[in-house]
Amino acid sequence: MNKTFLKPLFLFAVCVIIVFFCNGMAAHVRNGFGSVEVTTGFFTPEKSEAANNYPVRIAYKLYKPKTATASNPAAAVLAMHGYQSDKDTSAAYCIELARRGIVVLSIDHYGHGDTTPGMRGRGWGNYNIKNLDKTISGPKRFMIMMTFSILDFFRPSISSGVADSSMGGKSAWLHLSSLPFVDSNRMALTGHSMGTWASWSVAAQFPEHKAIVLQCGEVFPLSHYDSQKIKFNNVMMLQALIEEFENMRDYQLKIRGLEKTPVRYHDFMGQNAPVEWNRTYGSFADGSARRMELIKTNHRLVTFDSDAVAVAVNWLATALDVKTNIADTDHVQWLKEGLNFLAMLAAMVSMLPLFLLLTKIKFFSPLTLKAKTAQQNGEVKMLSGKSRKKNIITAILISGVTFPFMTQLGHGLLPLPENIFRMTIGNGFITWLDFLMIIALIAMIHWYKKSGKNDGWTLSDLGLERPGESLCRKKLIIGSVIMAFILTGAMYLMVCISSAVFQLDFRFIWPFFRTFNLMRFGQFLVYLPFYTAFFFVNAGVKLYGQLRIPECRMNGKESPALTQLAWWGYSILVMLGGLFIIVLIQYIPFFMGFGPGADIFFSSLFGGPFMSILILLVPQFAVFFFFSTWFFRKSGTVYTGSLVLAILATWVVSGGSAVF
Repeated sequence: MNKTFLKPLFLFAVCVIIVFFCNGMAAHVRNGFGSVEVTTGFFTPEKSEAANNYPVRIAYKLYKPKTATASNPAAAVLAMHGYQSDKDTSAAYCIELARRGIVVLSIDHYGHGDTTPGMRGRGWGNYNIKNLDKTISGPKRFMIMMTFSILDFFRPSISSGVADSSMGGKSAWLHLSSLPFVDSNRMALTGHSMGTWASWSVAAQFPEHKAIVLQCGEVFPLSHYDSQKIKFNNVMMLQALIEEFENMRDYQLKIRGLEKTPVRYHDFMGQNAPVEWNRTYGSFADGSARRMELIKTNHRLVTFDSDAVAVAVNWLATALDVKTNIADTDHVQWLKEGLNFLAMLAAMVSMLPLFLLLTKIKFFSPLTLKAKTAQQNGEVKMLSGKSRKKNIITAILISGVTFPFMTQLGHGLLPLPENIFRMTIGNGFITWLDFLMIIALIAMIHWYKKSGKNDGWTLSDLGLERPGESLCRKKLIIGSVIMAFILTGAMYLMVCISSAVFQLDFRFIWPFFRTFNLMRFGQFLVYLPFYTAFFFVNAGVKLYGQLRIPECRMNGKESPALTQLAWWGYSILVMLGGLFIIVLIQYIPFFMGFGPGADIFFSSLFGGPFMSILILLVPQFAVFFFFSTWFFRKSGTVYTGSLVLAILATWVVSGGSAVF
């Protein structure tokens, strides 16, 4: 066995070991270093609370301290995540509460994770949706989603049509209270973003709750519901200083100042004059305790912010009368997330040595370059510096300018068949990405007809063939497709094993790579062609073909390491430059105290989900482009890298996004 085989085999084995070691250690940390038992499963409510008789099957993760037994039942908390998340997004709160002896049940809401039905199962307010028929795609679906802040305990004139605005939370409360090791007289709840609507809904149904912690939630006027009959006990609001969602800041641009609005200080806080941040009003004894805590972070990061977790743990422990020797600030959630991140990164890196291993097989051997690269031999054409710069600036500007509008168009307005294209965020992304793909394709065809053909550009110059090789393009494409699915399939196998053994997938704070159920795998197949088209054209032929840059040299010799880093940085600039501009437009006004830039410059319609998701999208694709760069450098063509990126991106969307 020669070294060219042993080295990649060794590196692949090391990556796999790191994956399972890190996720094993992450599970140990999550389990309170042995003090907490964590289990996952499903429960089916005896009576469905969803609209139109949609079948309900709720996925959960239960954190049970070993001290909680039938003879010594413990206090309990129901944890509910936000939009485009899942039960593990609540992990920081769950871990820290469970370490302190509190049972925690974290669920997937309707349309999220592995729970059924889709979000439509909650029903919708009928008062502003007229003549709704069986077709609810496009503008009608958008109107339905705009009613998701209408809750089922509101006055009938407002809430008519809403079946279960807790999105499974009420059923979860009943399930949690029925567990023999839970003290049903000491239960509370917490939710983030969309989960705060669920928290309000559950609390309205079950007045025995002891406390509510709302992470970036919306408050409602007392006139919306019967405030004489419905009481909310000991409520704390964690408010992000950088809040991207308009309704979570009472439809005003700035967070500071909310303490002076009547709906906050009177209707929510129960006071007759403006209140102060970070101060408790009322009494835990009679359920009147209220507090607004200002957290110096953004909307999404409240789920793992150490200050937010500390005050929430203290609030819930006080309301539930839980005594603990663990300090409020003694947290381990970031250690768990760091280990989980390393596992995910090692799984992705494992594709590189696996590629080298597979190319030792005769069938795949043509997929890797031999000896010197074509560029070193002077056989590949490149655009002039001026022309390349013009193309790059144009691509960046078009990408940035169209992002807020095309994503929102696809998210709720484009009339895609809702029973086929069920991923709301996914619809926004494929609309924007394929719009960019069409523009790039038209521009490249025009360029080729005008000057590329006359200048002698060939398919090999565009990364579609390798110069001087007689390999059949059909065989090259087939081999690359099979290779891409094997590489990502190996990653998927690792996720399946981690999920089965450790109840952990590959993520960092938010879901990235999860296992599929049948429905989500079907959605993966639906969206994959759209992502493939974009990555093949824009992040393949255009980036590594038409806009290719020279290889780096050191001391007169080609430097693979420098070339990899330079091309990776170049890929990030070209492909993500437009998003960097949008990030600046969105967040500079925030830091200057004016509010979210999208709301100021584009209107609030174009803020919200796609602006807040930039914190995930930019680093995610920055990492992805490292791998596409490496695959192009090793193969000399765009096929393997483009399809690997498309599979990974589609996996993230179809595995973890909300289903309508």
